Amino acid sequence: MNDLVFLSSPRVDAEAFTTADTIADYAGITHHSINVTVNKNVERLKRANRGELLFKMTPLISGQKAKTFLLNQQQATLLITFLKNTPRVADFKEELVRQFYAMQRELVERRARFELGKEFSKGLGTAVAESQIDQHGHEFSNFNRLVYRQALGVDSTKLRKVRSIPRDEPITHYLTSEEAEAVRLVKQRVITFLGAGMDYQQIKNVLNIKGVILQVTLKLPTTAK
Repeated sequence: MNDLVFLSSPRVDAEAFTTADTIADYAGITHHSINVTVNKNVERLKRANRGELLFKMTPLISGQKAKTFLLNQQQATLLITFLKNTPRVADFKEELVRQFYAMQRELVERRARFELGKEFSKGLGTAVAESQIDQHGHEFSNFNRLVYRQALGVDSTKLRKVRSIPRDEPITHYLTSEEAEAVRLVKQRVITFLGAGMDYQQIKNVLNIKGVILQVTLKLPTTAK
């Protein structure tokens, strides 16, 4: 029972969800049955999500589309209380709660890293601006690209492109907690090196010796032939 819970988006302000169909599949009941249960308890489920009950339309083999309900943690927890507690359902409930908890913990860590990262971004900008060494035109954007290459093994330009990050949004909105921490550590090192009077090339050389902290794998978009 992997991946019972997913995020609404890759952003740092995403929310954790599961679907009614997922609950049906792992609880051993039909999608029709779970939808009947959802419809019987619509108002209760709405109250568990600020008056909303979200859904998406899922294509069927027949060519038609079916409604798939999206449930946050409170709604999913409420819905599973309406199911008969067989051993299979009990095991599923336990795993669903565990995965929701794990996902919420990841989101809390991601948001905490994001807030901390904002301060380090400000610190890096200040350190570059106040550097007494001639940086030969290597301003903040160049140092920022260097930071991402050394933290994640890919520069910020490519990361933004592959993850479809809008130009007007910070990349840090789209980092996992591990990625954000790696970026923070490299920014901290760059700030320290700038304070010691090192220039861009010297800093780049030192960082290359230390190596990449967290190599990410990026799936490049395929181009039509």
